[in-house]
Amino acid sequence: MTDNTASEQRRLPDPRICRTRYLGKSLGFTDCLVDSPDGCEYALRLASGVICRHPDRREFDETHPP
Repeated sequence: MTDNTASEQRRLPDPRICRTRYLGKSLGFTDCLVDSPDGCEYALRLASGVICRHPDRREFDETHPP
């Protein structure tokens, strides 16, 4: 048994395929920037666009600090 959290054990998406952008604390959403996200289980289409619901999305978004 390990003491790793679930997020440490999950693999992050391939950055060549999956791109997101965090919209900030005030909105709390992460935009999906993929051209055709229809096959992604974490993509949620809204009237204003597509948001990402991946549990670790902040780890791979374009605005995440190194």
